[in-house]
Amino acid sequence: MISGASPGGGEERRMATILPFRGIRYNPGKIEDISKVVTPPYDVISDEEREGFYRNHPNNIIRLELGKDFPGDNLSVNKYTRAAVYFQEWRREHILIQDTDPAIYVYAQEFTLENKRYTRKGFISLVRLEDLKTGHIYPHEHTLSKPKEDRLKLMQSCEANFSQVFAFYEDEEKKMSEILRKVTGGDSGACASEETDFTDVYGVRNLLWIIKDKKIIREISFLMKDKPLFIADGHHRYETALYYRDLHKSNKEMLNRIKQNRGDDNGDSPLDFVMMMSVAMEDEGLQILPTHRLVRNVGKLDPGKFKKALHEVFEIENLGKECSLEVIKEKLRGNRESHSFVLYIGENDKEFYLLKVQNKARLYHALEEKHSPWKTLDTGILHGFIFEKILGIKTEDISKTDCLKYIQSEKEAIDVVNEGKYQLAFFLNPTRIGQIKDIAIKRNKMPPKATYFYPKLVTGTVLRHMLEI
Repeated sequence: MISGASPGGGEERRMATILPFRGIRYNPGKIEDISKVVTPPYDVISDEEREGFYRNHPNNIIRLELGKDFPGDNLSVNKYTRAAVYFQEWRREHILIQDTDPAIYVYAQEFTLENKRYTRKGFISLVRLEDLKTGHIYPHEHTLSKPKEDRLKLMQSCEANFSQVFAFYEDEEKKMSEILRKVTGGDSGACASEETDFTDVYGVRNLLWIIKDKKIIREISFLMKDKPLFIADGHHRYETALYYRDLHKSNKEMLNRIKQNRGDDNGDSPLDFVMMMSVAMEDEGLQILPTHRLVRNVGKLDPGKFKKALHEVFEIENLGKECSLEVIKEKLRGNRESHSFVLYIGENDKEFYLLKVQNKARLYHALEEKHSPWKTLDTGILHGFIFEKILGIKTEDISKTDCLKYIQSEKEAIDVVNEGKYQLAFFLNPTRIGQIKDIAIKRNKMPPKATYFYPKLVTGTVLRHMLEI
């Protein structure tokens, strides 16, 4: 078993961060069009979209990852137990097949964003679970108990990772990028085979290569050993995997099953690892989209008083009542270094404003307590100052109220304000990858929905049984 060995051949078993594994994938002999059986991550799928994925194919991964509740469900029969039955049946029927040898999987996504073509490349492997307060893995989001309870029930029923945690790492010398370039470019020395090529429902081309060559795996493991990893997406899945490990680390029955799967009782326990997709933060394809905010239920809004309160910190430029989407984006891009927002006030105002921080001393004083780490983030300034100090929307209460909605579409945001469903819309620039790293490395957390990595990883490219390596 390869566990973080150096290219020279010396092994350091217990220091491993990266491990290859025997992935489980859809059988191309049974599934001709893999785009019919894969989905986006579970947490971005609406109820309507879930119905569509159910209709797409009887073996769509939605039945495992995000099953439906049915009348009469109970503790013994429910969406989690049904997922386990499907998983077992699909493996028995060879709809899902497991690779015979441990491998690392190179995953690339080709996509267009604002008329520019990008390719994001990374690799899927097992990564050793670490305590988020002391280890080399850094989160940037707070998690909620309900999604973790859901993921734990699924994990306990199926004993599987159906989707990857998504993380990024530093690769300043581009050593990992060079390995991925050779693999995806068909370099004769890369010893990797292309296995998957499909375009998903969002027009993103997804490609997968399999690396089984032990020399290359050792090189990747060595380069990644003890390298900090920053969670981009999948915070709930990562924390659930930690809890699952701790819950079962003294379960004798499970440990015996692991021993039987492995053939001995030495080496790494599969419970100590989670399936992860890792991408270099220098990768041009690591794109982050802005998530805009809609606000309502803040009482009777007086636009004059609201703008006066904003003037304490912001320079305000009136953009008029007819402000195109192009102007909104242009204003944001042009003032990206100034902590700026475009505000649209509904009700009787119906005007757009560019807000640009001009009084940093007053802003920093207002954020000096619990929100001090947020003073360099647009989302932090919006939540810590405008929402909390002016509108009275407490960050810790957001998940319990319906006063705030997160939205990607600028047009839809303007429409719902015009319809009177929301009072305010705030348009933001995207958070930058370096800002996430700077916040996370200090063990601080960002405001809710501060990042939206695009495109989302596809669920169903590679699966992993949690009791096996």
